[in-house]
Amino acid sequence: MENGTSIISKGFKDFLWRYIRKLNLKNCTVNITPATVRGDNHLGVVVKVEVKSENSNYNWILKCAIDDETFRFYFPLTHAFEREVYMYTKVLLEYERLQKEKGILSPFKSFTKLYTFSLTPPYECVVLEDLKALGYVLQDRRQPLDYNHVLMIMKEYGRFHALSFALRDQKPSVFKEIAENTKDMYYNNLHYVEPIVNAFKTVENRALNTLDPVAHKSVYKKFSQFKERVYMIIQEIIKPEASGVYSVITHGDCWTNNFLFKYSNCEYPNAPTEMCFIDWQLSRLCSPVFDLSYFLFTCTDKQFRDKYYDEMINEYYDSLSSFLLELGSDSKKLFPFSVLKDHLKLFSVFGLFMSIQSLYSSLSEHGEVPYFLKKSEEKVKQTSTHTDTYSVRIKDVILDFEKLGYNFHIM
Repeated sequence: MENGTSIISKGFKDFLWRYIRKLNLKNCTVNITPATVRGDNHLGVVVKVEVKSENSNYNWILKCAIDDETFRFYFPLTHAFEREVYMYTKVLLEYERLQKEKGILSPFKSFTKLYTFSLTPPYECVVLEDLKALGYVLQDRRQPLDYNHVLMIMKEYGRFHALSFALRDQKPSVFKEIAENTKDMYYNNLHYVEPIVNAFKTVENRALNTLDPVAHKSVYKKFSQFKERVYMIIQEIIKPEASGVYSVITHGDCWTNNFLFKYSNCEYPNAPTEMCFIDWQLSRLCSPVFDLSYFLFTCTDKQFRDKYYDEMINEYYDSLSSFLLELGSDSKKLFPFSVLKDHLKLFSVFGLFMSIQSLYSSLSEHGEVPYFLKKSEEKVKQTSTHTDTYSVRIKDVILDFEKLGYNFHIM
């Protein structure tokens, strides 16, 4: 018996049922309901799948690719799903193996379980364990994260990145294979997609217009030059060669909806005790700062950064260093703090770029069409309900970027 299957196409429904039949469930019932609201996921349809039977019950998330031909022409969806599957079936598996070999008592395990997948176009999909059924929750994507949430994420990014350094150090052939299969497959395509690039430029112009050309003369000039060559900049710095031996496998998509939290401390009910990263479709080999800058500029506000930015960088590095030591490697040799500081200056421009795009989407109201999903002939409307909030947040990001002395990569 099945309910709710009309919200996914027949191809996905057939795939799902083929997998369910392999489980040999008795008197099985399947209920499918939306897992997200419009605006929470941009590249596909995400549904909850509740499977009940006499012998087993399952709670899954089914993430399906968009089957619209025009959209698929603009976005490398097949490659995105291939990358996510590779992260689960190879990268995270190797990380688990390394931690087990080292006898790590508190291993990095901040990711969900992959049950099955399809990489057959146009029905690419992954079936994942439903973290919300385990008590995990999302934070409001329209609000900046607070101290306890940011601290937990920065520490987990430290542990996650440490595993790349340890694998490169201790199993170079394994890391080499992974590195060859995790080069960026997204941004080198954007330059050739005129409607998408034009939509991005519209939002970049809006970001520029938050600055006063007189009061912010210096940064206004720098940002103006930056946005004119932003795609050349990103295409250059995203190459693994740019960060060399300090490249790691990154999470890649570091906005609020890709972090889930669990709260188990009765004394501090608003402080998370566990977290999970989701959505590995943009994972790539590059500097760790790609994750850090994207996250800190998109998911925190100026008030937080003014008080805690340096502390969060130190907490990240302490977490990375201590976990690397536990894994049997030395951060002072593999990723000195001085190199991290150099990378922050050089590669945080990626976080600036992503905040321009991601803040615009994450601050939108439920039901608003993300600007990059609009048809090519549509304009990004100036009457969006979140214009004022976006203007404040992105202006603060640009001014903070300048204050921190980071490189705009202008000529």
